[in-house]
Amino acid sequence: MPLFLSLLLGSVLALAPGPQLLERHRPIVILHPVERSAPTQVEGFVEAADLSAGRYDLRACSARDGLAALACYDGADEPAPPVVYGAAFRSGTRVALQYWLFHAFDLWSPLEPQSPDFWKLHEGDWEAVTVLLDERGRPTDVGTSRHCGGTRRAWATVEKRGVRPVVYSALGSHALYFRPGRYPQEARCWPKEALSIFAAYKLPILDHVGAGRALSPRVVPVTRTSPAWMGFPGSFGEAQFMHFPQATFSFGAGPRGPAFHELWRRPFAVPAGWPVA
Repeated sequence: MPLFLSLLLGSVLALAPGPQLLERHRPIVILHPVERSAPTQVEGFVEAADLSAGRYDLRACSARDGLAALACYDGADEPAPPVVYGAAFRSGTRVALQYWLFHAFDLWSPLEPQSPDFWKLHEGDWEAVTVLLDERGRPTDVGTSRHCGGTRRAWATVEKRGVRPVVYSALGSHALYFRPGRYPQEARCWPKEALSIFAAYKLPILDHVGAGRALSPRVVPVTRTSPAWMGFPGSFGEAQFMHFPQATFSFGAGPRGPAFHELWRRPFAVPAGWPVA
């Protein structure tokens, strides 16, 4: 169960209620130097979107337009101080702190600079950082989400500012990494048709991670049903589009909200099962 924000964590952590723990270890997020979609507040996206076929769809923009839609999405992405949506979970003596980041759109390209010939775009994007604590309230591991999975590292090996982990957001995809660099995406996250086309072009499927602007998002506590958008079961965004030089096709849609992810339902087992980065 999510740790309600008025609940104390027991005798060892009696002086550290939920909000204090979430505040203590909230992540520092480093964007790529040319990133255009910083983590933002969900409310602006929801207010600008239509609810159609069980999805929030930004009414003024179309993901099918790819890089040409950037100006439209920039206009729809209302400027707001960055936030992370935080929840604390407890199982026995263990505590998991989750920090969810929302981006209004996800525009990824395997190339840097991003190419108008090869791109993937969908509206709405959720990524998460998990900090696992032991029975004394000491961090042991950090997990970061990316695409259809994630990775983890021991706390001792994670870059930190004080007791706050530092994570790096990949250009366009916002997948979270522990260091700058170029990282191959997992093939299992892609439909086989797309993999075949990438192979035909001899193009590796890469995330580009750089050290640009550092953000210090404030924590907004959430539960499974609060705020109201946490209970929305549909997708945050219209259909997802992939473009190659000779074709544009759709597959999937924007992601669902935090409470509908396996990470939320199994906050300890999921990051524990991720490979060590």
